[in-house]
Amino acid sequence: MKNDRPGIYIHIPFCLRKCPYCDFVSYPLQRDETDRVHQYICALTKEAALRKRWLEAADLMPEAFHSLYIGGGTPSLLKSSQVSWAIEEIAGSFPLAPGAEVTLEVNPGTSSREELYAWRRLGINRLSIGAQSLNDEFLKKLGRVHTARDVYQTVEWARSAGFSNISFDLMLGLPGQRLEDWQRTVVQAVEELKPQHLSCYELTIEEGTLFGRLKSQGSLNLPPEDEVVAMLEWTREHLTNSGYEHYEISNYALPGFRSRHNQIYWENRWYLGLGAAACSYWAGRRWGNAAGLDEYMQQLDAGSLPEAYSERLDERSQLGETIMLGLRLTEGVSTAELEARFGLSIWDIWEEEITDLQKAGLLEVSGERLRLTQKGLLLANQVQAAFL
Repeated sequence: MKNDRPGIYIHIPFCLRKCPYCDFVSYPLQRDETDRVHQYICALTKEAALRKRWLEAADLMPEAFHSLYIGGGTPSLLKSSQVSWAIEEIAGSFPLAPGAEVTLEVNPGTSSREELYAWRRLGINRLSIGAQSLNDEFLKKLGRVHTARDVYQTVEWARSAGFSNISFDLMLGLPGQRLEDWQRTVVQAVEELKPQHLSCYELTIEEGTLFGRLKSQGSLNLPPEDEVVAMLEWTREHLTNSGYEHYEISNYALPGFRSRHNQIYWENRWYLGLGAAACSYWAGRRWGNAAGLDEYMQQLDAGSLPEAYSERLDERSQLGETIMLGLRLTEGVSTAELEARFGLSIWDIWEEEITDLQKAGLLEVSGERLRLTQKGLLLANQVQAAFL
């Protein structure tokens, strides 16, 4: 049975430089590497054509895709002509539904007014701006190349270009950050820049990054856990009082502006990932592409799909992952809908775990819905692990 409302993710792995906290697959782009970008987009179009044939042969091709998300890396480093080429070629293989959400990630300071106008004319209708902070001191600590002024400039140009759906990424729990620092950034964002959507993420320290090494050496001055919790609780209260819906653990939206693409992930629906290191989930099968640029492009030059790994999930595993991801949404999951979708009863498999989580005050059952409590939202990883 074909999935409704599928989406496409395109990974653009190039960036100006690697941030000290980033563990995403990305490669600093040198000034003389325009040929590299051209080769990469050629590879993307080859992958799209091969994947289309694969879907058609398996009778798994949907009529249309309902979202397209171009992420990275820093996709806004590309020229509008390069973005246009990628979108036109990929949409030729995978038609977009009327009114599809088309998102481009933009880092402040990497795009001109003219590029923003060109992207809007291409049909991009949503921007995800990687602001991270509106405090220059913290932007410098994060290794960002932009300033707070660049964020304001990007938003001004985007509005004038006709973008009416703008999302901000903001990070909390930064080295040396206090509650009042975080509050100032959020208040500025809401009152002065007025984004339709906010993603407010706690900084995660990953192994293999500069921040990971500094933490292991005891030289990363992170705020204490109780202050981070205070930031999270204040964020929820302030943004909901400001008219934003808290619809996912880290995400807030004005009415009608939820991220349609990200909801595909949280509802564990089907999506295709194109590009180096991109992941896909389709018809119970999950796979990921080769992460290295050369390996990715060489496999496609040879006429092969660039899969580095794949796995087939049985119904129980799919159900468990759907619960785990769905509990990120504040509305939780419907046990009746999941039973109809997978033909399995949550209670037959996880009754003991659900009961224990209820007793711990982390999970609540209301009618046919399971959802995290306010306490559970702060300890979501602990709850989600019970369903793996």
